[in-house]
Amino acid sequence: MVEYERLLRVARGDDPADLVIRSGTLLNVVTRDSYPATVGICDDTIAYVTDPDDALVTGRRTIDADGMYLAPGLIDSHMHIESTHATPEHFAAAVVPRGITTVAQDPHEMANVLGIDGVRYMIEASQGLPLRVLTFVPTCVPSVPGLETSGAEFTAKEVGELLDHADTIGLAEVMDYWGVIRQSPRITEIVKAGRKRGVILTGHIRGLGGRELNTYLAAGIDSDHEFLSPEGITARARLGMTVEICCTLHRDNIAAAVESWKTHGHLEGVVFVTDDIPPHELVREGHLDRGVRRAICLGMSPVDAVRAATWAPARRLRRPDLGCIAPGRRADLLVVDDIKAFHVHLTIASGEIVAEDGKMLVPPAPKVAPTASMRSSVRLGPTDAHDFSMCSSSAPEVATTVLTQRGRGLETQNLRVEDGRVLWQDHADLAMATVWHRHGHNANRFAILISGSGLQRGALATTYAHDSHNLVVIGRDPDSMALAANTLIASGGGYVAVSDGQVDAMASLPVAGLLSSRPVTALASEFQQFIEAASNLGVDEDPLGLLTSLPLPVVPKYRPTDMGLVDVDKQRIITNQVSID
Repeated sequence: MVEYERLLRVARGDDPADLVIRSGTLLNVVTRDSYPATVGICDDTIAYVTDPDDALVTGRRTIDADGMYLAPGLIDSHMHIESTHATPEHFAAAVVPRGITTVAQDPHEMANVLGIDGVRYMIEASQGLPLRVLTFVPTCVPSVPGLETSGAEFTAKEVGELLDHADTIGLAEVMDYWGVIRQSPRITEIVKAGRKRGVILTGHIRGLGGRELNTYLAAGIDSDHEFLSPEGITARARLGMTVEICCTLHRDNIAAAVESWKTHGHLEGVVFVTDDIPPHELVREGHLDRGVRRAICLGMSPVDAVRAATWAPARRLRRPDLGCIAPGRRADLLVVDDIKAFHVHLTIASGEIVAEDGKMLVPPAPKVAPTASMRSSVRLGPTDAHDFSMCSSSAPEVATTVLTQRGRGLETQNLRVEDGRVLWQDHADLAMATVWHRHGHNANRFAILISGSGLQRGALATTYAHDSHNLVVIGRDPDSMALAANTLIASGGGYVAVSDGQVDAMASLPVAGLLSSRPVTALASEFQQFIEAASNLGVDEDPLGLLTSLPLPVVPKYRPTDMGLVDVDKQRIITNQVSID
């Protein structure tokens, strides 16, 4: 914490600054222009921003930024650390060199497995890092009660307890939008708990407009990070929403944001976020820096692109001390040596140079480590091939419900029966998807045939399946599915691809079945091997998305959970048995 009297002495020029950055081109995200400037830092605070020719400038350490740009540290106002599958210290080591100095996490993945203890771990493990981690309180644990079973359940009581924690800032994405609109008691009381405390209320909606959207916003939830057209961005901005533009490779909405910017000029409520980003993409493409880089490449001015990742999210997070380079603000800033490529030469966090040219200067160290109980979260006994067989009566043929288009449709197919077993493997386009409750609360499991997965042989499985993170197994034969399930049960979780009686690739995630205490680069290598193995089995289109999103009962239109097949629009279970007539 900076000493008040000394800060003012440095600002006046009576004392030397701790760090001076001379003669850089400052990107002023407040006035949206750029000009040469010298910045003086006292402890963790910016003391002055002055002309490069100012004769009063002195410093204990000076950096010559001539020919380079000065930008505020990047701020990700909506993201999930768990999506990188790294514990917080390894996540920080991966993103700080890219210029990210603040993130606002929603730890709802850990909450769905470990409850309040999971949230507290993510808060405590994020303290003392060179990355500022703010925390929203998960609201949808599970995402929709009565349609899936997670490891915990949050009511207004648990949410209120966490909101009163000094290190939380608001309600995380309220995904149960139908519950809000229809005033379901549980989510209504959760939203009221946030409103009562006057905190930030964040949202997640899909396909809403008109009165339904107005009703959701009237509840006080005023943000969304779904994929939108330029017209959709403008329409939501006109309603006062914070429009969170995802900048990750698999959900890139930057082009639409740039088109909206070109048409309407800068929209105050548009911010860049990452939401979810897997480790291999983080290593290869970048994090929030990718969004800034891509926006500039598509024609947005550098200062506006940086503004959407600094000033705008700082306002969203109610942090006036962040988001711009100005006296009295926190000394989080970047020295960028190539503005079009947005290559970060130096990352300065709270006045300390913490990363240089893509590398941390001091590896972050966690204050707490995962406990033994966090490493034993897959509470299932061994499976066998019989658990993945589809049986029927002696009829020669049965009409079977099939989930199509990765959950967007249903159809009925007539399948042959032989010796009481349904011969669905005769159809090359079919696979079996099963969801097993893995948290020890019940013995729920559900199976359904799916088409369009691409899987031709073997099996894929994961314990990272939104949002309840039950065990999901998709396969072409019972033996492979049993091997995939047993591999994850024995290891504590992760992703696995198997075929011909052996494990082809595995990304091990033993912490809550979601995370690993290893560097992101190591995880990236394992994830890339898993993706390649899935491709060899026939799944070319995003095998991670296939596994992780398939059981999420807030994504239209039909979703299999541990409790059965869910009609998302009607928010009810259609069947809790394999659909064979």
